[in-house]
Amino acid sequence: MWKIDGPATCAECKEELTLTDWGNFCIVCGQLFCARHVTIRHGVANCAACDVIRRRREEQISQSEVDRVLRLLGADLVQTIGPGHESELEESAARIRQFSDDPVDFELRVVEDVQQWLHDTFVDTSWPPCPEHPHHPLWYSDGWWKCQQYGRRIAPFGGLRRGKSE
Repeated sequence: MWKIDGPATCAECKEELTLTDWGNFCIVCGQLFCARHVTIRHGVANCAACDVIRRRREEQISQSEVDRVLRLLGADLVQTIGPGHESELEESAARIRQFSDDPVDFELRVVEDVQQWLHDTFVDTSWPPCPEHPHHPLWYSDGWWKCQQYGRRIAPFGGLRRGKSE
């Protein structure tokens, strides 16, 4: 949690922020901006001064790789808990893309981030549930959802289904 001593002000125009013009923190420089001085793309904010840096960082992970991860993880979510979480997926991928230069690392971090979000927000505290042990989740690694208790592969990435998967 962060604390601001005094009124929150925009790093660009120095105006005090109100609820109607509250913007966001730039993903690159971390400064706070009003809504007029921040751009939100794929659910992630950046200031104008950092746009070039953000776009350079995004080049480390190709858009086709981002789309692949979103498609497979989205399929797992829809098959197990239903639609409605697309914006969280997109935001997670956009944020993690800023700090990853390896596709394998990117995939793992997006999956773990979305899984943690589902647990922390009580959307589903055991997602995805293990078909053999429904009170604990499967965990993702090396392209597979796995039961940690038995060390067994349950479903490939994008292949989860309601009930038993394999």
